[in-house]
Amino acid sequence: MRFSLLSFLLVGLLSFHLANAQNQDYLKEIQEYRKEQNEEFLNPDKSPLTAKERKEFKGHDFFAIDEVYRVKARFEPTPDSKPFPLNTSKGTSRLYKRIGILHFEIKGEPYTLEAYLQIQRFTIPGQKVYVFLPLVDATTGESTYGAGRYLHYEGIPEGTDWIIDFNKLYNPYCAYSDRYECPMVPEPNHLPIAVEAGVKGF
Repeated sequence: MRFSLLSFLLVGLLSFHLANAQNQDYLKEIQEYRKEQNEEFLNPDKSPLTAKERKEFKGHDFFAIDEVYRVKARFEPTPDSKPFPLNTSKGTSRLYKRIGILHFEIKGEPYTLEAYLQIQRFTIPGQKVYVFLPLVDATTGESTYGAGRYLHYEGIPEGTDWIIDFNKLYNPYCAYSDRYECPMVPEPNHLPIAVEAGVKGF
C-alpha cells in the first residue's frame, strides 16, 4: 500500500514537471515570436511605419500569453468552394477561395473559422502559398484594431488536425498606414467571443 502511494506521488510529480517544462517552452516560443514582430517593425525594409514612427516605436502592446488560446482544430476541406471577391480597405477586391472550415473549442464552447487562399498568389509559379485566417471578435474596435486581426499558415498544413494559435494574432498593415490595402474579414469569421490573445490595438 505504501509502495503504491509512493509510486502514485512520483508519477504525479513527474507529470507536473513535464507539463511545466512544456509550458515554459511554449512561453519562450511566443516571446520569441513577439520579439521578431517588434524587430520587423524597426526594419525599414519590412516595416509599415515611417522613419519618424520607427524612432518612436517601443514595441507592440500584447495580451498576456495564454495557452488556452492555442487550440486543436479539425480541418474540414471544402474542395467544391468557388472563388469569391473579398473587399479590401481601399474599396477594391481580391479573389479568394475557401479551402476549408476549422472546427475548434475555446473554454469548452464550439466555434468555426474559414480558411482561405488568395487566388492570384496561389496561381503564380514559385510563389509561396499562405493560408489566410482573418477574424473579428468581441475585442475588435475596443482593445484591438477596428477591422479585425489576422493569422496565417505558410503552406497548407498536412492532414485534418491543425493548430490555431491565437497568441500569434497580428494586425494587418493598414492598421498602421493607409498606404496599404488589406482584405476585410468575411462574415463567417466574426466570432461572438472576446479573443484576448495576440496583439492589441495600435
